[in-house]
Amino acid sequence: MAVTLYLVRHGETEDNALGIPQGLRDVPLNNRGRFQAEAVAGWFRSRDLTALISSPLLRTRDVARAIGAAKDIDVQEDIRLVEFDQGDLDGMPIPEARRRYPDFIERWRTEDPTDLRMPGGETYGEVQARMVEIIEEVAGKHPNGSVAMVTHNLAIKAALCHGFDVPLSVFRRIRIDLAAVSVVEVEPERRWRVSLMNERCHVDSV
Repeated sequence: MAVTLYLVRHGETEDNALGIPQGLRDVPLNNRGRFQAEAVAGWFRSRDLTALISSPLLRTRDVARAIGAAKDIDVQEDIRLVEFDQGDLDGMPIPEARRRYPDFIERWRTEDPTDLRMPGGETYGEVQARMVEIIEEVAGKHPNGSVAMVTHNLAIKAALCHGFDVPLSVFRRIRIDLAAVSVVEVEPERRWRVSLMNERCHVDSV
């Protein structure tokens, strides 16, 4: 029987509201993000959870703590769930990035991102590899269980590309909203099935 993995994106931060890439910057939730965290926790209240794992960044930990309080379950942290390390572009407004790194930004928009390294940061292939590693590891530890993983936009998209067995360039066509939940089921043979993507009914009014 498949393990059910809930991939939860964190709630809103001020950088999200301003359209500033965050990457590994440790930005807390804003007021709207805190409301979204409680809404996600409410969504999980009627669902079984075997384990709860979070990226160690503040914006994910606060969402995970809200879920943990609703379910009376401890939050574990794992560095592999952090967002794409965008290096020099972390925290840089997009117009400034286009001005300072025009050639790179054009390549990022149009080329296969798998081995394209962010200036001073990761490749998207490295992000996908660590996401696949932790998902399959957790699936092996919790057979027939249900596990929530609170993580980040580009990290979730990389995992979903693996689940759909499509090139990483397809991430540009995937939308994952703030505080949305996606579901991946992993079978014993490590076969993945994406059964829900970008569920956000619980935050539509927040």
